[in-house]
Amino acid sequence: MQTFYPWILTGLLLIIAYPWSAWLLAQSPRRDSAWLTVLLTLAISTGTLTLIMFWMSLLGVPLETWNIIRPYGLLMGLGWLVGGRQLREARIAAKKQGVSAWRTPSLVTLLATIPLILIGAAILFNAVYWPFSRDDTLGIYAPIAERMADLRGILPLPGNDTLYEAYPIHIPLTYMFAYLASGWTNEYLARLFPALMAVGCIPAAYVFGSILKGQAAGWASAILVAITPTFGRWASSGYVDLPMAFFYILSAIFAWRLWQTRHWSDALLAGLMMGLAAWTKNAALLGILFLSAWLLWAWLRQKISWRLAILSLFGSAVVAAPWYIRNWLQAGLIIPDTAWTDQAKRSLDSLLILPQLYGVAGLLMLVAVLLTLVDLLRRRFDSPANILLLLWTVPFFAAWWLFVSYDPRFLLLFMPILCVMAGIWVTSFYATLSTQRQKYALIPLSILVLVVTVLAVWNSIEFKDEILRDPLMSNQAKHEIVLAAEE
Repeated sequence: MQTFYPWILTGLLLIIAYPWSAWLLAQSPRRDSAWLTVLLTLAISTGTLTLIMFWMSLLGVPLETWNIIRPYGLLMGLGWLVGGRQLREARIAAKKQGVSAWRTPSLVTLLATIPLILIGAAILFNAVYWPFSRDDTLGIYAPIAERMADLRGILPLPGNDTLYEAYPIHIPLTYMFAYLASGWTNEYLARLFPALMAVGCIPAAYVFGSILKGQAAGWASAILVAITPTFGRWASSGYVDLPMAFFYILSAIFAWRLWQTRHWSDALLAGLMMGLAAWTKNAALLGILFLSAWLLWAWLRQKISWRLAILSLFGSAVVAAPWYIRNWLQAGLIIPDTAWTDQAKRSLDSLLILPQLYGVAGLLMLVAVLLTLVDLLRRRFDSPANILLLLWTVPFFAAWWLFVSYDPRFLLLFMPILCVMAGIWVTSFYATLSTQRQKYALIPLSILVLVVTVLAVWNSIEFKDEILRDPLMSNQAKHEIVLAAEE
């Protein structure tokens, strides 16, 4: 019971945020894929849980499991009261449609879905099978979580000596909750939280591509994310880059919905998601600037009112600002000086790093950026979708190239949106082919997807030989394997 209880509890805590997600999305006149409700549920649940923990600690309330669950359960219970009507209406509609609502998936849908499921399952398996590894997880995030679990609260900032303590603690707080709920340093449950957010980038790319250019672009975008080299290896690492990317792409989705709907719920969610991105990694503070620029441009084009722009920025501020204000008040800094800007590689080689880093997927991303820029100029900047895609990626890439190009891992922060851009152009090119050529192209494309899926699944699971030799190895044996590999 002690083994399964924290896993069941975690699952329930994630699921019970669903009514708030359903209600918030139901307020908007736009109806997108049901996946968006699932993704928003994950975002709201993890974000709310950790923010409650943060504020409780600021108020001096000890962070014990039930102390955390009570306010969280109360807040989510309100969601069941507010969003209950949407759930009942959805059940009634599904009951009326009955069996006729089921449609046999097409061959293309199956070819796209199965690889995504296999890759996502491999990432999640690797996350919950192995304990923590890699430098930043072992040296920063996991130790901070353990110290917070011992203190039953967030770490005090050591004044002028503050460094990693000023990093946003969204992910370390999820680790801490896993430890508290388990009664021991349960790294396997802790690794599940960021892995879910990382895997969430795949359906998020599908949703974004779909609402911009149709379902085919959505599938292409999701596949590109899943098969991009290094995605699978970093998705289960416990690092904060892909969890930040998860919130970052959700913010882009709601920013685009705001442009189309001019509705308060989309404005609020665009801001909240960007705030959660900044609550996950301080690099997302740049994203708040990009969101502000988008809101200003939308207001100048008379697409939204100034009230909606203020509401969106308020959403970002209410989530992220308290953490950074605390850093300033207690340590005299907003973000710690941990970027080695003097080591940035400002060269043509680093400027063209996408194909070098991500192979064919990276080449498609680079070409897509160039084509999007050309298309935007051809349309004389009358293409809001292109502006949004470029605004969320190109300035971020420029900041990376100028200041932190010594570490290509940081490109993961906006890589899913680059994949959406590439997915749109790939499907646009495919649509120009004749029907006969499209049929001929489907077979080699299917083989290519199969091959890269096998490679992605293979690369997503670590220490495969050790698993095959002893799949039921002990916790101690797993730690010895991981530590030996680190040395």
